[in-house]
Amino acid sequence: MAVIDLDDDLDILGEARKAKDGDKYVIPPDAPVLPSIISNGRDAELVVDVDSRAVLIFDKPLPEPIEWVEYDIDLSILTFVTYEGKVQGLGMKVHKPFRRYLGRSEQILLVHLGEDDKVKEFYPAKLVVRHIGL
Repeated sequence: MAVIDLDDDLDILGEARKAKDGDKYVIPPDAPVLPSIISNGRDAELVVDVDSRAVLIFDKPLPEPIEWVEYDIDLSILTFVTYEGKVQGLGMKVHKPFRRYLGRSEQILLVHLGEDDKVKEFYPAKLVVRHIGL
């Protein structure tokens, strides 16, 4: 019977995990995936009411305008898609009390509030709901 050496010198996964000191992963500007909405110091709140009206309020401008939003009920995540096809996650799961009502919604109103809490920009984005039933 052959013996497998688990401590072999060839450790592909371990090499990939080793980062140089000071290295920080940066998403290139032309990448199809943008940083999440609640990254880079941007704060955001998702609000959904019992009539399935949904609003995303954020305090700093988004890198690109959002064309539509996808809601994956099974994973409880929102993915925002730009006109050019770039995707941007919300950066947090949809809170449990909102899930049922958000699944019935057809759009999300995107609201950018300025530092003075006045609306700088707002527009609706179509909501596409996915539910596989996992």
